[in-house]
Amino acid sequence: MRVARAALGAAAMDSVCDGAAAVLPRVASLLSSASRCDVDAPEELSRVFTGPLLAHYMRDLDRLRRDHVRLDLKVHSVENPRLQHLRTHTGPEAAFAALNGAAQVSSLRAGLTRQKYRYTSVLGATHAAPYKTPLSWSAAMMAAIGGQAQVRVRIDVELMVHMRYRLINKHNGVDKTIVDDDATRNLVLTLESTAVDAAEDQPQFEWRVADIDYLLSSERRIESEFVEAKLAEV
Repeated sequence: MRVARAALGAAAMDSVCDGAAAVLPRVASLLSSASRCDVDAPEELSRVFTGPLLAHYMRDLDRLRRDHVRLDLKVHSVENPRLQHLRTHTGPEAAFAALNGAAQVSSLRAGLTRQKYRYTSVLGATHAAPYKTPLSWSAAMMAAIGGQAQVRVRIDVELMVHMRYRLINKHNGVDKTIVDDDATRNLVLTLESTAVDAAEDQPQFEWRVADIDYLLSSERRIESEFVEAKLAEV
């Protein structure tokens, strides 16, 4: 938390849970619009989602569209937002692009990139350093706190959400609802900051939605284990 507060400022950290609650209805609305082929929705989503999450949902919506099915999401209320986990990243951008599965990085290329770095993680604070020029974790954290290193912050916010989820099939010009789920449930929204230069008096950064209910995290873990196993055979 100390590294995140030093990088982003106390006000940004104190307001992140309310920000997550505020963005969720917009996410639902934009996904519904994208499913209806609203031409502006993908660009709007690109300003809300990280690249990997946007790519995932666009693929899912394309599959539904091919089956003549559209998604309709409506958030009725969002309550009790609370910070669940916080992680900070320091080190080269390429190291974390590979670790987080950036949209433009293939699985094999990401695996090869990860092998170039030593990742040290303590209590949610991860530092990546090239094997040839390692920097100790403690030195990296002191540099980040002192504003001498760029920092990226990932935060999981748990929310109690009352929402309606529908899948609607269009057949012979007639809409038929094939799934209709109206319920209150817990949902975890992962927010990720752009890289922040803490040396600036007023750090400039943006929050993006990086994951929803650990969807991408689960897929990456399985994919990473597979890639590492294949690389070990080489």
